[in-house]
Amino acid sequence: MRLSRSTLAAVTTAMIASTSFADVPFQQLADFGRGGLPNDVNAQGTIVGGVRAADDSGSVPVVWDSPTATPVALPTVNGGSASAINSNGQIVGLENFPVGAGAKPVLWENGQAFILPDVGNGGYAYDINEAGVIVGSVVTMAGEYQACRWVNRQLELLPLPEFSVPADPSQQVWSFAQSINSAGVICGTIQGQLGTPSLALRWTDAGVSAITDQGIETKGISIDNNGGILINGYFNDGSSRGPARAGTDGSLTVLPFPTGLFGGAPSLTMSRTGIVAGYYYDFSGSVAIKAVAWPNDQFTPLELPQGMKYAFPSGVGNNGLVFGSVTDGISGVSVPGFWALDIGTASLTSGNTGGARSQQVQLAATSMRANRTNAWFSVSVQVNGAFAGRAITDANGVARLSYTIPANTSASQLAVRFVDENGAVANSVISVEVGCVAADLNCDGIVGGADLGILLGQWGTAGSADINRDGVVNGPDLGLLLGAWGS
Repeated sequence: MRLSRSTLAAVTTAMIASTSFADVPFQQLADFGRGGLPNDVNAQGTIVGGVRAADDSGSVPVVWDSPTATPVALPTVNGGSASAINSNGQIVGLENFPVGAGAKPVLWENGQAFILPDVGNGGYAYDINEAGVIVGSVVTMAGEYQACRWVNRQLELLPLPEFSVPADPSQQVWSFAQSINSAGVICGTIQGQLGTPSLALRWTDAGVSAITDQGIETKGISIDNNGGILINGYFNDGSSRGPARAGTDGSLTVLPFPTGLFGGAPSLTMSRTGIVAGYYYDFSGSVAIKAVAWPNDQFTPLELPQGMKYAFPSGVGNNGLVFGSVTDGISGVSVPGFWALDIGTASLTSGNTGGARSQQVQLAATSMRANRTNAWFSVSVQVNGAFAGRAITDANGVARLSYTIPANTSASQLAVRFVDENGAVANSVISVEVGCVAADLNCDGIVGGADLGILLGQWGTAGSADINRDGVVNGPDLGLLLGAWGS
């Protein structure tokens, strides 16, 4: 029996209503009344995206310092948009070509814009991870899109599998690197120029591979820090169009949505913590497109404000903010804003440690969201206000970093500050054991000529003048001694 449109609408409405008491409310971002689109947020709560230019010539890349802030334009010559930001404040996106279609990939860092190298015809930067590795696509002189990454602002084309368009062998093959996680694993898509056929891809240090052999017309959308990859496609023998999460073990989980949804529920974006967002068609009143999120893989409708007809998510933050835009379908203005999901409090805990000068100690912190640990998360570490390094949490959510207590420190304690990708902060101390400065080899209270004589007399041995404890007295130890001279 074929359901009528009214019956389908009634069934759809009932199924959706049973999943939630109320749609998550929409909150608008400032946009000068011109419209815009937010795309990403970092651990500090800084939001990036684009706002329509004053002369309606396109968009300009902007930053919102908070959800209540006025957007501030990023430096650009011809306009563009910002697509992603990491915890270091590095922003990537695109700048428009002066004339005609196309764009140039760009990195904004410390208030400056850096055009990234391409292969002669521009490109697009889609995502950046905590280590500053950027992924996207460049456009070849033949007009093909080629998946790539930029490491230290240097272009690297990514390898591609064999792929063809059987229906039209002359059609170009395009590839896109869409997302990169803290471990450097990349996901994306290879497809025909017109969008079909398509295959979701994963890139690791070992090379490129198809994400799954299940589903039809799969596309790689985003990757979380656990290595789970969000893909769109047709699943369940092609009967449902929607999102699925592919695990590193080869498993595939099709995310739930109410049965009977016309067109399914395609996904558009996912956070590093695995929160998925997308859209679906709603026939409960006038035909509309509504936004939806899957926190904990639960279908959760997002509010479509009164007077609006379409809503599309464009990014999800680890803090549970789903970004996107809504429009009335008439004015052509996309109102930027967000939906705030209740995903629990982020926390970071650490313990104190101690050791002698020149001794290596282990700094450690545990990252959590609510009562769940955050595996494979990036945690930055500062000691006495200076950046000491970045560590990735293990399967238990613990990040560890080796740190050598400076040989010439006069402090009895060093302050340690950890910050994770959620913006959670932990503080601890390193207690410095009482005793001589490591470079004060004769322990007479001052680093001077006598100590230099001892070091030179032990040169090339494993003697007590091995200040950095690497097993031999040599140049690095001399450098430490001279650095502590007079202390």
